[in-house]
Amino acid sequence: MNKNEPARRKLLPPKGLLLSLLVQLPLVLWSWPPMPTRVPALMGIAMLLGGIVLNIWAERLFRKSGTGVCPLSPVSRLINDGPYRITRNPMYLGMVLISASASLIAGLFLNLCSAAALAVWLHLRFILPEEKFLRETLGVGYLEYASRTPRWLGLPGPQVTQTEQSSRAV
Repeated sequence: MNKNEPARRKLLPPKGLLLSLLVQLPLVLWSWPPMPTRVPALMGIAMLLGGIVLNIWAERLFRKSGTGVCPLSPVSRLINDGPYRITRNPMYLGMVLISASASLIAGLFLNLCSAAALAVWLHLRFILPEEKFLRETLGVGYLEYASRTPRWLGLPGPQVTQTEQSSRAV
């Protein structure tokens, strides 16, 4: 990380989450009072709780390992337990879940665009640069982890073959 990096990243993920929630307010106010149906509202509540739990759990694992929570902070070791067993980005996933939950709880599905925009922004602005940083910093250990653990949820990254491991270790 160069000395200009923090200046370029003034809008960090928590502020991005806040912005994605604020962008939802006009439609909420325009359609007041909100009248969500039961199933989407319950799904929204579950997503909200899940997002909060993911963020707190992942943040505590970072602090416990001595790894900085801010993007591209120094890395003491690869964290691959807890929520990091099912997603490489539990904090970012939690933020997207929180943003999407507000849309479902309010019953305003159009506001899901805000959560989708947050996910794309997080992916392009933070996840991809962090993955490059982790590949350079942790090497084969990170590649093996990435090959078995999904970036968000779903399919893991490309498999690292034995040949690739040998050539990268040299």
